[in-house]
Amino acid sequence: GNSVGSFYRFGNDFQLMRLLGDLIVPNGLAFSPDGETMYLADTHANRQTVWAFDYDIDTGTPHNQRVFVDMHQHQGRPDGAAVDIDGCYWVCATDAGLVSRFTPQGKLDRSLKVPTTKPAMCAFGGDNLDTLFVTSLRRPDISAEEDPYAGRVFALDAGVRGLAEPCFKTTA
Repeated sequence: GNSVGSFYRFGNDFQLMRLLGDLIVPNGLAFSPDGETMYLADTHANRQTVWAFDYDIDTGTPHNQRVFVDMHQHQGRPDGAAVDIDGCYWVCATDAGLVSRFTPQGKLDRSLKVPTTKPAMCAFGGDNLDTLFVTSLRRPDISAEEDPYAGRVFALDAGVRGLAEPCFKTTA
């Protein structure tokens, strides 16, 4: 696959700045609880990797890119993601029907099964941010008989709370 994907920052000046290239299907963006680590994945079968970056909150700039999780070593390809209050990274493992939790050290902690093959994005919600909502894909080439729950949203008890999403702040 051609590296046609890029990662951009939308800044306080309302301008887009390209920060990273050489991506195919960028995905799985999430931040550590302290905001100092940024996670970014590439879902494409040739990549199947989640990277961690040091993140400069003041400038909105990631640097020191390193492999966080090589998903070739695990089931599924990394898709959408969220971080919990323990700083663990939850990623939809598409093709495997799983949502997998990795510790801040990149070790697989647990996987939760969803009743469809292609979970796509996860987010914490509910009154206490302790429900993990998971969206899924429905593809036209897969019949409803083969994957009857494709395209649905699932609510899972993750056993841990998520983080509230920070607001976008402008200086303008």
